[in-house]
Amino acid sequence: MQLEQLRSLIESGEIETVILASPDMQGRLFAKRMTGRHFLGSGQHGVGTCSVVLGWGHDHALDPGYELTGWENGYPDLHVRPDLATIRRYPWFEKTAFVLGDATVPDGPEIAVAPRTILKSMVGRLADVGLTPLFASELECYLLSETPDSAFDKGFVNLKAKHRTLHPETLSRMSEDETYLGALRQNMEKADVKVEMVKAEYAPGQIEVNLEYAEAIEAADRHVVFKAGAKEIALQQGLIATFMAKLSESLGGSSCHIHMSLLNEAGKSAFATGPDGKGTTEAMRHFLGGLTAYLRDVFLFFGPTTNSYKRMRPGTFAPATVTWGEDNRTVALRLVGKGASRRIENRIPGADVNPYLAYAAMIAAGLRGIEEKLEPIGSAATGNAYEQANSPALPSSLEEATAIFASSPFVKSAFGEVIQKHYSNFGHQSVQAASVVVTDYERRMLLLDI
Repeated sequence: MQLEQLRSLIESGEIETVILASPDMQGRLFAKRMTGRHFLGSGQHGVGTCSVVLGWGHDHALDPGYELTGWENGYPDLHVRPDLATIRRYPWFEKTAFVLGDATVPDGPEIAVAPRTILKSMVGRLADVGLTPLFASELECYLLSETPDSAFDKGFVNLKAKHRTLHPETLSRMSEDETYLGALRQNMEKADVKVEMVKAEYAPGQIEVNLEYAEAIEAADRHVVFKAGAKEIALQQGLIATFMAKLSESLGGSSCHIHMSLLNEAGKSAFATGPDGKGTTEAMRHFLGGLTAYLRDVFLFFGPTTNSYKRMRPGTFAPATVTWGEDNRTVALRLVGKGASRRIENRIPGADVNPYLAYAAMIAAGLRGIEEKLEPIGSAATGNAYEQANSPALPSSLEEATAIFASSPFVKSAFGEVIQKHYSNFGHQSVQAASVVVTDYERRMLLLDI
């Protein structure tokens, strides 16, 4: 939707509210709602908000250690400048439009550590070598027959999934959920978030939604709008949709498989192979080489929470080592498709991932592979990749991933010292916050036995 279209809808009364939002480090949207009249006035030029939004923890804690924001500099304002190319309807709320914006210094440039800016920078670097990245997120989540109040009252334990039985892939299970899934698909289409398909996943109450391919920024924008909408539509129906990577140790994890490819300057796929779809082009091979070389360095952007790592266990369709292969669901990097649909599927991230940071990490690693003409580590896995004992291990905890990210020369050169320090602090603060929490597991194990 263009600004003049929005203006017409506001003036006719069809749109009354405009949401201006931007992603925080966790991929959540911080936002302000305003009247259409105000947006058409000063609002279209942006709004101010406290810079804490790019420095708070998962529980919105006022974490120390950030140069951008904190007690030391008085938590100054930042500015959210609307990207007017992102105007869309927000149809699960009446007469509402939505705009994404970029975090900037007041009356100044974009803030380097803002997730959307990080991705834009990486897209620009690919453009410098004549390449355009395309992405699509494949998201899983659980539907719970709970409300925020009931989950809180239960202490967030013994939560009731929408279903008790396992019926993956079946029409009957999807039909049971069609009241929610139908509303989700229809509203997303109206919001210009293109949904390819939905299905019942391999756990009771779990669903999977595939989003359509788009250029990197648009794909990430659609991802965060989808997650916001999926949760809000669920609440409207008395449900909770949760994108935790691992809801329970007894249930399957929720992934966000990321599919990506590159276009060359002629607008053709740089990964396209012959009609049989086998093999890799030079660009694809070197991009894959960069991914395998630097997956560990940027892993913090794939596993951003302590919970992320509880999903990644052998035999769970979540990878534990640096592996790749042709149409193999046991590897970290799966090569799929043929011709123009030839692509790399990154099977590492969980549904808790921030798409702007994950996409940027893939671009940074792959671009370095192209620049240095790197070959993929190891050989293509043809069987159970979990049994490839010589494959490098992926980080197994947020603490390990943060330490690697903080000391990585690659991260420093690819993203810059400011971004490296900012997100290293994010990881350290997240680890510290989790380390002092007494869990229900500890009480169950120790309350009566010690």
